[in-house]
Amino acid sequence: MRPVWLMVVMGGVVLAAPPTLLWEGKVTWTLPAATSSLEARLALGGEVWGWRWEGMTSFTEGEWRELKLRASGLAGELSFSAALEWDPQVPPFLGLTAQVKGAPFGLKAEWVGRLEEKGWGWGLRLFGPAGSLVESVRLRFNLKRFLDEVYKDTFVPSFSFGEVRFVARLPCCVERLRGWLLFTKEGFSELGVSFPFPVLQETGLFFAAVMRFKVTEKRDFLAPGLVYRPPACVEAFLGLDWDPTAWRIQGIRVYALGFRCQLEGFSVRVLTMFEDIGLVKRPYKEAVWLGWEGAGCCGPTRFWATLYFGEAGLFGLGEMEVGTEFNFAPHGSVLAEAGFTSEKASLGLGWRVRF
Repeated sequence: MRPVWLMVVMGGVVLAAPPTLLWEGKVTWTLPAATSSLEARLALGGEVWGWRWEGMTSFTEGEWRELKLRASGLAGELSFSAALEWDPQVPPFLGLTAQVKGAPFGLKAEWVGRLEEKGWGWGLRLFGPAGSLVESVRLRFNLKRFLDEVYKDTFVPSFSFGEVRFVARLPCCVERLRGWLLFTKEGFSELGVSFPFPVLQETGLFFAAVMRFKVTEKRDFLAPGLVYRPPACVEAFLGLDWDPTAWRIQGIRVYALGFRCQLEGFSVRVLTMFEDIGLVKRPYKEAVWLGWEGAGCCGPTRFWATLYFGEAGLFGLGEMEVGTEFNFAPHGSVLAEAGFTSEKASLGLGWRVRF
């Protein structure tokens, strides 16, 4: 009963100002098994006293999956935001994240706090003035290094990670020198320096050097890069085949080639991967994206189609996805899509209503 009560309270607060309501969902049928699934999402938002509030919940296969409450606003020169998350499954409480951003005393700063069932942590990031040697200082107290998640099971946060980043703009030779200092609760962790080597732009090359110093080791890295600008509509993902042992460029590696063009609402993109770099859905190596957007009776109308090519299928066609979305009212749209492979097919019907 408690989660429902929370949504009612949220709705009452939002209704103090003109609210916004978003209801969207989709029914999907999978053939030949003739199975179906239903997904739905409801979001309610509004503004009260200059603060933006939003509540969101979603359902999948008749099960309540999540509940999120968000708030953001300004207080003088500071901006505040908070997000509270529940999982109706176990455990019910996921976490509360709060952020404060501003520039007190002319120094840009960001603060974040995270509360979970297992503990509490917070972090602070300070940015140096423009042109200063110190670019930023980042401190974490019982937070993970990269994620705003609690690090250890404790409600008494202690220092867990620190980072200082430097940048120096030099008058000649090396345009910019970057450095970083990492340290943990145990002490010094790493000191690093990176800088590009000056190379004539006409060569189409650049060299970058990175030096990393740790307590037990030192690592050096020097490698060239390729600077290129393909013609209009052409996509080229290229790199140098660099042998670090022999310090020799063996050639140019072509990861993927394609083209992308758009004309009067119609768009087309064709891409072929020669190495798997994640640009096309696995296990395929080639894809064609087609799209069209125009004006309908009550709003924009869109159509899209994606074709994936591999080793099997007619002409190598392994999978195809098509879909369309059109507005049936100024604040409502209908979505229809279908997917086909050699083994199965899927049909989907969705809707989006916004007030």
